[in-house]
Amino acid sequence: MKRNTYWIWAIAPATLALAAVAVVALPNFSKARQMRLDSKDLARATDQYLVQRDEHERLQARLASLRSELQTRGHALRTDVNESMIVPRLTRPIDGKDVLDQSIKVGDREPMLARPAGLKLDRRCVEMQMTGSFRAVFAALGTAEAEAGLNRVRALELRQAGEHVQATVAVEEFFQIAEETRP
Repeated sequence: MKRNTYWIWAIAPATLALAAVAVVALPNFSKARQMRLDSKDLARATDQYLVQRDEHERLQARLASLRSELQTRGHALRTDVNESMIVPRLTRPIDGKDVLDQSIKVGDREPMLARPAGLKLDRRCVEMQMTGSFRAVFAALGTAEAEAGLNRVRALELRQAGEHVQATVAVEEFFQIAEETRP
C-alpha cells in the first residue's frame, strides 16, 4: 500500500502540474513568440514611417524654398497683357553714346497649339532693333530676362556697324489663358 500512496501523492500531482503547464504555459510561449515577431515588425514599420516623415518634411521645406525663390525671381505666367513690363524693360534711352537708335515692335497674342504641362498658353513676340554698344544690347537682354513674367529670347542677331553693333532681338512672352467658365 505504501507504493500506491506514493504514486497518488507524488506522481499524480506532478503529472497534473505538467499537464497544467502544458495547457497554460505552452500557448503563452507561442503567443509571446508571435508578439515578439509583431514587435519587430512594428519597430521596422515605425522606422520606415520616421524615415518617410523626415523625407516628407525635407520635401516640404524644399517646396517652400522653391516657392520663395519663385516669388523672388517672379517668373510666373501672366494672364493679362497689361501686366507685362517687357517693353519698358527693353527700352533704352537714346543717348548718342551707348544707344544710337532703337525701335520696338510688339506682335499680337496668338494661341499656342502645343500645351506644355497641359496649360493653355498664348504668346506674343516683341522684336527690338537697336544700334548701340554691345554692353547696351546685353543690358536690355538681361533686364528682359529678369522681367517677372515667363519670357524667352527666341532670336538674337548682331551685325557690326562701325564702333557699334546693330542688334535684332526677338523675345517671346507667354500668357496663360484663363479657363472658360462652363454653366
